Amino acid sequence: MRPSVPHGNWQRLGWFRPHQTRDNVVVYIARAFAQQAQLDEVLNALKPTLGPDVVSLRYSLGQDWSGDPAIFFRIVLSDRASRRDELLNAANRIEDAIVRYVEPLEQWGVLPYFSYRSHSEQAVLQEEAWA
Repeated sequence: MRPSVPHGNWQRLGWFRPHQTRDNVVVYIARAFAQQAQLDEVLNALKPTLGPDVVSLRYSLGQDWSGDPAIFFRIVLSDRASRRDELLNAANRIEDAIVRYVEPLEQWGVLPYFSYRSHSEQAVLQEEAWA
């Protein structure tokens, strides 16, 4: 049990009053969330440079499995680029271009994740998130 302390001496003794404590934690918001319009501009400028193999490039922002801020790219590839013998090269080229040009982690504070789908697969599934 804490002994009573004359008014004003509690600070000198290193004690605190519970009703005066504060939780001033700095909140970090990734730039991608705060400036999504600018991120859209950067990605729109990048799209034409990716070539005809990229039919559609969409993204969403959120948290990954560990709670870190992330950007989830959904990329629809041409059927030619989706062939087994072309897929790895196309995916590596696209991911490299996005990481170099956009710099998701360095400039925007989000970890990039990539998902791919072929044009014919999207035509069958017709998911709006991928359109």
